[in-house]
Amino acid sequence: MAKYRVWHGGNNGDGSDWTNAKTTTAAAIALATANGDSILVERTHTGDNALAVDTTWTILNNISIVSVDKDNSDAPTPMGTEAWIGSSSVSIALTIAGAYRLRLSGITLRNGGSTNKSLNIAGTSDGAAYDLDNCYLWLGTTSSAAPSIISGATSGSYNTHVRFKDCTFRFGNAAQTLLATGTVEYIGCSIASAGSIPTTLFGDPLRGIVARFHGCDLSALGSGTLVGNQVSYANEVFFSQCKLGTNYVARATPSSPANASNGRTWILDCASGDTHGLFGYYDGQGALTSDTGVYVTSGAAQQSWKVVTTSGNGPERPFCTPWVSLYHTGASSITPYFDVLRDDSTTAYKDTELRAEFMAKTAGGSPISTMYSDAGAFLSAGTNQASSSLGAGDWTGESGTNWYGKCDSGSAFTPAENGEILGRICFAVPSATIRIDPKIKF
Repeated sequence: MAKYRVWHGGNNGDGSDWTNAKTTTAAAIALATANGDSILVERTHTGDNALAVDTTWTILNNISIVSVDKDNSDAPTPMGTEAWIGSSSVSIALTIAGAYRLRLSGITLRNGGSTNKSLNIAGTSDGAAYDLDNCYLWLGTTSSAAPSIISGATSGSYNTHVRFKDCTFRFGNAAQTLLATGTVEYIGCSIASAGSIPTTLFGDPLRGIVARFHGCDLSALGSGTLVGNQVSYANEVFFSQCKLGTNYVARATPSSPANASNGRTWILDCASGDTHGLFGYYDGQGALTSDTGVYVTSGAAQQSWKVVTTSGNGPERPFCTPWVSLYHTGASSITPYFDVLRDDSTTAYKDTELRAEFMAKTAGGSPISTMYSDAGAFLSAGTNQASSSLGAGDWTGESGTNWYGKCDSGSAFTPAENGEILGRICFAVPSATIRIDPKIKF
């Protein structure tokens, strides 16, 4: 496990120390062919900061590339905005490739100019697994043709996983975005307030993906959109415990297709300020958000789930909320239910329009759960759902023109095992709003 050094002040020798340091990153990568090799890049290195053409660095084994301070015992020290690999003035594409494990720490990648050139991490690499920490990804080109900071392979096979930790993303035009293929995580990352702020953070994916943002500061986006319209491929994007922009838009209005195949977005315990415990779920048929203005007054959470469906919703495949769970230890027969509120009409929804679904283990000795539902018979006209025991005054913030509903399991059942009972609501009406108390009750 050798160490190779990169510094513009070296003599381009064997890279074994700073005197003999390689003067370009590419030269050091060519030497780092053994599993576990490391490349130490001096944090002020200028030997790669004026590249003039598109450049790809292909790693040759499982290695680490780390920005260090040679004058401080090679302590890992990020380049930040003082030094970079790439160019501050020329539009060039920068790609890090190679189907291996890579740790990239403290490195700044930068381009400039005004033409459409992207930064690509794990590009053209089937099987790449990269970790980036404390890196600065600086898309400096001012092109409005939507160049991107890309995670994952852009052609060929797409088995890639990239994790960004404590990285900063900087953009040169509001039309630029993050893009990804494979799976990608962003942990403790941020959007730079310098440069331009994207109108949409996460663009139409290059392939179907799973992306997760944990503990990121995305507040610089302001009222911008977190996830764009998924025209080409469906994706699943999670945001958890992130700081979001004031009046942020969770995802663009879905179109082509305007149904649940248009990807899913989850927002878990995120907010723009000192607010906690909120939840959001979005797909092409509807949006579910925490509503702290209308809720069951006696409820501990002081919020309801507000569901607003799109014109693409319908009974063939209705909008369904995520599952909620309740740990149950009893051995008696139960009929679980949800309380719901229609806050714009006193007319009850039918069981073909609104239903509950519950999953419980009712067969002893088996891990398989069984579904129970109060859904109306398929192709039937349906019957009105039951009235709730809650009524006028039991919901804080209600308008006064309401239907108080109750959706249950359809029949009683007896759990055979201690464990989780799952429940959710499915709502088939297009362009409609309903509120749910997200607590399973008996």
